[in-house]
Amino acid sequence: MINYIKKMRQEKRDYREFKRRVAALPAPYEQAMTSLEKYLWNLASGDAMYTVLKNILDMFESAAADSVSVEQVVGNDLGAFADNLLEEFPEATWVNQQKEKLQRQAFKK
Repeated sequence: MINYIKKMRQEKRDYREFKRRVAALPAPYEQAMTSLEKYLWNLASGDAMYTVLKNILDMFESAAADSVSVEQVVGNDLGAFADNLLEEFPEATWVNQQKEKLQRQAFKK
């Protein structure tokens, strides 16, 4: 139980740090990151998705530091960018999790 509480506290600290970093981005990057975060959390969950979001944030911070526009990073379609990310990490999506659950239940002995 104590380990669970410690883990929860650490996750909270990590998420606050993540949000602080997002807020520190230049406005176009912050808007894109906030939109991506909302969209991706609706379709996926867990540590895998949080890792994806942190990787996107790292990429955005690096691009902003190099004066690269957000459009050059994500293209003209933020939704397509997000969907491509989900295709690369199917283990994090709700749909994939539900398909696996269905498969397990269908062939349960």
